Formats: sequence, C-alpha cells, structure tokens
Amino acid sequence: MRLILIAIVSILSFSQLKAQSPTDVLPKTEVDSLIFNYSKVLKETYFNKTLIKEISSTLQKKLKAGDFYNKTQLTDRLSLLLREITKDNHFYIGKTEPQSVTNIEEPAAPETEFKNGGIIETKIINQKIGYIKWTNFIADDEAFEKTVAALQFVKGSKYLIFDLSECPGGDGRIGSFINSHLFEENDYQNLLQKKCAGETEWHQSEVPYNYSNGPKFYDIPVFVITSKHTASAAEYFALIIKEMKRGIVLGETTAGAGNPSIMVPFGKYFAQIPICEIETREGKSIEGKGVTPNIKLQSVDLISETVKYIEKNYQ
Repeated sequence: MRLILIAIVSILSFSQLKAQSPTDVLPKTEVDSLIFNYSKVLKETYFNKTLIKEISSTLQKKLKAGDFYNKTQLTDRLSLLLREITKDNHFYIGKTEPQSVTNIEEPAAPETEFKNGGIIETKIINQKIGYIKWTNFIADDEAFEKTVAALQFVKGSKYLIFDLSECPGGDGRIGSFINSHLFEENDYQNLLQKKCAGETEWHQSEVPYNYSNGPKFYDIPVFVITSKHTASAAEYFALIIKEMKRGIVLGETTAGAGNPSIMVPFGKYFAQIPICEIETREGKSIEGKGVTPNIKLQSVDLISETVKYIEKNYQ
C-alpha cells in the first residue's frame, strides 16, 4: 500500500474532514472490511507496537460483539475510540470521496491568508511591546523572509509577544527558526527528542538553525499567548519557551496534539495515524495533555490581558 505523507498541522475536527453522513449506516460486510483493513494499516504504520495489539484486540472484540453494526457516524465513533485508547489526539478515520485522496501527491498550497508565512498581524503596542501573530506555521524561503521582516518591524521593542492562540500548528522548522533569534545559546535544541516507527533510539527533534540575518532578541522578555486551539508544532514552540525559562506562556492549556502523523488511504477510507513520538529529555510528553500556561488568562481578550500583565509586572 502506497503511503501518502502529509504533515499534520492541527487536530483534525470532524467538521473539517469528509466523514460519514450522520444517517449513513454501513452494510455489515463493509464494516467488517473497514475494521480488517484499518487494523492492517495500523500495524504497518503506528509507532507504538504495544498499543497496536491492544487496539486490534479491542476492535476485534467489539466487532465480534456487534458493537459496530447498525451505527451512524461509525468513522467518528472509531476515531474517538482510538483517541480514548491511545490518548493521542491525531488519530482519525474518515471516508473519502472518489479521487479525493488518490490524486494527492503533496500537501495542498497554503490558503491566501497564509501567504505571509502564516503571520497575519505584526504591530507595536503602546510604543514598547512588539506583537506577532501566527495562524499557521509555514517553513519555506518566503516564510523565513516574512518572519525576518516581522522581527525587523518589532526590533527595538522592550517586550515581545508571540500570539499562537489561533495557530493549529504546521511545519515545526519555523519555530526552530524563530528560536534562533531568541536564544543566545543552543541548548534549547536538545530539549525535545523524537523516536519514530521502526527506530529503537531517541534522537534530536529540533531542527537546528544557527544562522540568520534577522535581529536578535536575546535579552528582552518574551511572552507566548496560547489557547485550546494552539496545537502541534505551535505547542512545541510554547513548550520550549516555557521549559527553557526563556519567557512566559499565557492563556489556556494547549490542545495536546503533538505526535507527528501521516494520512494513509485504504479503499474508500483514510486514516490519520501517528508515526513518531516526541518528549522532552526528561521524558515529558504533551500528547493528550497540552502545555499548561505559566499564567492562566481569564478574559476573552487575550491580547489586552497579556498587555496588562506585562505593564503591571515588567515596569
């Protein structure tokens, strides 16, 4: 089976994908085929071999008991079951439309709003606080150029805010690129370690960027705004800032969707399956837990509350 690799940039909500119709009840033979083929795909792809056995056993027991028959939204039910067993929010099973998956060779081009490297707003607040907001993490030459331009714009600020409250993640290399402008020493590059399917040893997860012509912010306070919508690579950016004590994370606990995953088509369906696990060098994982902020914000206006916090505590 040919795997189509697609980087996951968020927790994929049911409304975002082509799932079953709420009234669609699958024939018994199709249910049997779905469970059989998914179990096969899972065995070939998922990094956690121990949990593969538990998932397959659970699916077979429920299938034998008839729990999957005559059910609406079966793919959604299966997705939730998989997340419950694994505590991994990237698991998803969806039903494709004809040719909706097989014609995909690489990720689709970013939407127009992401053409600015995923940055949708850059400004100076109260003449002293630099503010940059990402709604998608993109890592290509244009994104690096736009990031440097944004950093140039806020150069000279006394404080720096990165707003990731509406960022579901994306390409983690942009987080590494930003970090090269925030950390004078490169020890942060060794905080996260990764182990993927088929590997026996942990290795460095952070992609090192040790040179950029962008301005450096080694000595100014950094603040990262997060919410429950902050996911994947955006969560790891917040985690590094927090764990390395480089800045303050404010807002809500993040989504808890960190493990890299791929899309695997099989028949009329596709599966989103994690292929790697990431944790800190101390063994801490954010999967299913998220990044807890240093300061929990209470209002709906996260920016104003963050600015008030800075002005109250950093005069």
